[in-house]
Amino acid sequence: MKFFIFFVLGIMGLCSAYSQTTVSGKIFVDTNNNQKWDVGEIPLSDVLVSNGRDLVLSDKQGIYKITTIKGNCIFIVKPSLYLSPLKENRPQFYISNIEDRKQSYDFPLLVHDEADSSNIVLLGDPQVDVIDDVHHVNKLVTEELAGKQIDFIVPLGDLTFDNHDMFEPLSSSLGLIGSPVFNVMGNHDQNYYATSLNERDADFEKFFGPSYYAFQYGKSLCLVVNNIYPKEDKNYIGKIDEDQYAFLRQLLEAMKDTHDSLYIFMHIPLEEMEDKERFIKLFKDYHNVFIAAGHTHTQYQKSFKREGLTELRELVAGAVCGSWWQGPHDSANIPFSFMYDGTPKGYWFLQTKDNKLTYKVSGKSEEFQMEITVPEINEWDTSLNDLNEPFIYANVFAGKNDTEVQISFDGNHWQKMERYDGVAPKLKSLFKLQELGRFSGENISAMPKPKTVSTHLWRFEIPKNLPKNTYLVQVKAIDSLTGLKALGKRVFTLK
Repeated sequence: MKFFIFFVLGIMGLCSAYSQTTVSGKIFVDTNNNQKWDVGEIPLSDVLVSNGRDLVLSDKQGIYKITTIKGNCIFIVKPSLYLSPLKENRPQFYISNIEDRKQSYDFPLLVHDEADSSNIVLLGDPQVDVIDDVHHVNKLVTEELAGKQIDFIVPLGDLTFDNHDMFEPLSSSLGLIGSPVFNVMGNHDQNYYATSLNERDADFEKFFGPSYYAFQYGKSLCLVVNNIYPKEDKNYIGKIDEDQYAFLRQLLEAMKDTHDSLYIFMHIPLEEMEDKERFIKLFKDYHNVFIAAGHTHTQYQKSFKREGLTELRELVAGAVCGSWWQGPHDSANIPFSFMYDGTPKGYWFLQTKDNKLTYKVSGKSEEFQMEITVPEINEWDTSLNDLNEPFIYANVFAGKNDTEVQISFDGNHWQKMERYDGVAPKLKSLFKLQELGRFSGENISAMPKPKTVSTHLWRFEIPKNLPKNTYLVQVKAIDSLTGLKALGKRVFTLK
């Protein structure tokens, strides 16, 4: 590892055109938690420090020295069993706003209890625009998770909807959960009119620190990636910039002998990145690679084959905001705002021991894992009667292509349901009510016409010889890879 870092130092000399100045400092165990070096406190060697492109190691006295790059933070790669001081539970592992006259910056670290495996909460796009949206996050996320045993939380970008003044109230809310929060930058968190690539994250960096970085937690190596590559007129593509590639290559080379499990958190899904194949090749030395992303306001899971290696797994984790906080409000004044695949708002738990995944619908019990739709003929309000079909549908929120989904009308005999590429029935119903004017007069953001094909929708044609009766329909969903084992129930009357 030290030979590799010496090589990096040589490369740094070739890149002096980017350098502004040289900074140095000490990395140490802050025994009394005063965020200052005191005599007798233990220095930490072999801690990686980066300027967003290059990497150096702290020496035996905990001293590091690195050149700066304009527009970039200086940050450490958190070592396992240590944690930087927290501000609203955001680890302060970086130095921003480097002053020309100050060339010494220390990094205090606190001893931190970490098991080999972790329980991580993943938050897809909160997308807050006004304070009302933060109030929704308070109720849907913070109040539900506060006090739970969570190792750390990762909001997966689009923290805001272009209104960066919302960084502070959103962060204050999530900080109350009580676990460290590692934030990802999304396309709505960027500075659209930046004059250089390194300024695309100026607002994000000012509040949260670097928009790409890494940290070790337990036995896992975690990467937070910025794959927002800006174009003209507020456009962007999914792509990694060259400085970030340099940082990632060096980091992964340095860590390959000590880590086999790699967790990557980013905003734009892998399949939407223009440099997807190049990005995947970075991880050739890592056996267990898991990616979590957001961006689409739908949720799904994919696997990517790698020659001679296990498949790379990806979770696209939906959105805390559903579909941009759209639609009518419930009794708590929270928009229904289903995701575009019919999934209710919520968040994910990731267990790194075996990469098991659990989806939690906000405001519902943990057992609520699917939306079952049956034909329902009404006499008083007949508005939705014409949407009835001779099928029973199950939208299994955490399902994927090969999830096994079965249905039973009596609880004893089970039949396989067919995975169906179509629009979620729930969205069709809500949109029709909106078209009929049911929500007119409410100060809401209207729903668009639903057209997104869900990747986790199943259906079963009602047998023509099924006796007329009232049934307790049961649907079970099982997936050994993710750990999903769910049962849903719905009363169905056939007349």
